[in-house]
Amino acid sequence: MSHDIRELAELPVRRLERMPGLLRLLIPIFLVVGLIALIGAFVSDPARAWRAYHFNWLYFTTLAQGAVILAVVVTITRGLWSRPVRRIALSFVAFMPIAFVLMLPILFFGTESIFPWVADPSTMQQGKEAYLNVPFMSVRTIVLLGALIAFDLAFAYWSLRPDLGRLRDSVDQRLRGLYSKLSKDWRGVEEEELRSYRKIAKLGPLTAAVWAIAFGVIAWDFIMSLEPHWFSTMIGPYFFMTGFLSGIAATGLICALYVLRNNQGDVLHATTFHDIGKLTFGFCVFWAYLFYSQFIVIWYGMLPVEQAWINHRFGMPFQPFMIAVFFCLFVLPFFGLLSATPKKRPQLYAIFASIVLIGVWLERFMLVYPSHYARAEQVPFGWPEIGIALFFAGLLLSAIMWFQTRFPLYQLWQPVSEIELLGVEEPQAA
Repeated sequence: MSHDIRELAELPVRRLERMPGLLRLLIPIFLVVGLIALIGAFVSDPARAWRAYHFNWLYFTTLAQGAVILAVVVTITRGLWSRPVRRIALSFVAFMPIAFVLMLPILFFGTESIFPWVADPSTMQQGKEAYLNVPFMSVRTIVLLGALIAFDLAFAYWSLRPDLGRLRDSVDQRLRGLYSKLSKDWRGVEEEELRSYRKIAKLGPLTAAVWAIAFGVIAWDFIMSLEPHWFSTMIGPYFFMTGFLSGIAATGLICALYVLRNNQGDVLHATTFHDIGKLTFGFCVFWAYLFYSQFIVIWYGMLPVEQAWINHRFGMPFQPFMIAVFFCLFVLPFFGLLSATPKKRPQLYAIFASIVLIGVWLERFMLVYPSHYARAEQVPFGWPEIGIALFFAGLLLSAIMWFQTRFPLYQLWQPVSEIELLGVEEPQAA
């Protein structure tokens, strides 16, 4: 990534003093309208409501986790260019405990409407009973996702701690208690930065590994098992890497919106958008590679059991949605972000980031709904799906704003590994 490191030598001490006015209006609307739609959907068609809840949970959870993993990856790979964006990406961690709570209704109340092998055990292929059963699925999902969130929060804590300790005596009175609690037993700036660097150097790779394992298993259970006779060795990587793409796009979109509101332009430069635009472009191409890798093996093998999953999505009535997904996640961002100018201009980047986010939402819809409505004459897509999405979006935005109105918007301290890249020797612990 190309970036003038002199621009990043000193980042300002800055956080959102209050939630932006537009969000103060939109978040309550999203939550109220979404809650009404959620209740209405369960009253009118409980099975469809659970399926809408299911795919929206998959979308918003993988998006939030993808943004957190972006912060993890650019930290452990010593991406100097990323200092202005990594804390914005890390702010999505505030949604992950909410996502854990939102998962529990699926496991405890929604399994019969979501998983066909629960409603009709005869649909399950013989020999899979030991793995595909609700108690075991619930335990492994709760344990794996819980472990991942524990790693997320630990990584966020050690990433924040040096800044919180440095600022705890100068921060607003209402936040002083929170900062003091999170920087308890403060050992001084130099020692705390070295300590945090060593912690995140260990936590980062572990978090990424647990992410891949946890979301790989969730892909098997929450997607592949919707058609119990179908299997794919690519579904795990395809699922969590698409979530990573959405996390990149969501982080970049927030950065672009801050600049377009005439804020943060002194920190989020054109080179920053160029870098995150290249990431978005690259992972859109990688999405197409994973998509094609899964498709070509199924098509070439000509196995009816495997082809049924493809036919449910490429045939009518879902074919237009599949075309929309391909255009949103590959065709439009590929040609739109191919040159440098759209990557560097926040206005243009925001358009393509929004297209990618819409595409991933439709892609999650396509992972779930064709398995339930393969014989439907019309696609069941309308106010239940959109309304429940607004409810989740309201919760996600609320969590992000909670984080960004309390903690520094930019990472002030630099890990030792990044200081080394600037030609400064690593300080030795006393």
